[in-house]
Amino acid sequence: MMDSNYIKELVYSLGADVCGVAGVERFEDAPRGFRPVDIYPEAKCVISFGKHFSKSLFEAATNAPYTFVKYKLSAMLDDIAIQLMFSLESQGYKVIPIPTDEPYDYWDSENRTGRGILSLKHAAQAAGIGYIGKNTLLINEKYGNRLYLGAVIVDAELAADELVRNLCPPNCTLCLQACPQSALDGVTVNQKKCREACATSTPGGGFVYSCNTCRTACPFSKI
Repeated sequence: MMDSNYIKELVYSLGADVCGVAGVERFEDAPRGFRPVDIYPEAKCVISFGKHFSKSLFEAATNAPYTFVKYKLSAMLDDIAIQLMFSLESQGYKVIPIPTDEPYDYWDSENRTGRGILSLKHAAQAAGIGYIGKNTLLINEKYGNRLYLGAVIVDAELAADELVRNLCPPNCTLCLQACPQSALDGVTVNQKKCREACATSTPGGGFVYSCNTCRTACPFSKI
């Protein structure tokens, strides 16, 4: 019989560094249209997982390596979701993979604000992988804020993981002060302001994540 331990062993065997499980009841406060049951009415659980990236990337004089690794890890996480889908479906379960990045179902062009079909960082928090800090990044005890995330929705009843306490120091405002766009308020991020600084193209037309100050200013980027 499939249980949470079986799921985690499978996800780790596929290459993930972290994995957790959350019941759909933990998403009741999510916006309408972006809850697991809105995506798949028979949903029972969300399986969240992640891959970490090296803090060495922050030492480079250019963000090209950081961008390169982000794309590669996003593809790896999507592959994990797809392999997990096929494996669990072969055992009679229904599985909906969540894209690690695009496409967005929701896009506000005026405010340059996008939403994935399910918030992966909120799903990871609900699954006990970490806690969302003031910079709106997930903080994990082992990998700090250096995780990219993926998830699948399943119709299986699985034991949920314990939630993680708030890891963000209550009086720390380093990320808020460091943001060159003043895009952070300690709760959310102004995506329009953020994208003006972090979403740029090189003269040759290549996309680069040109700012990750909210990540590097945080002490959890260094663990």
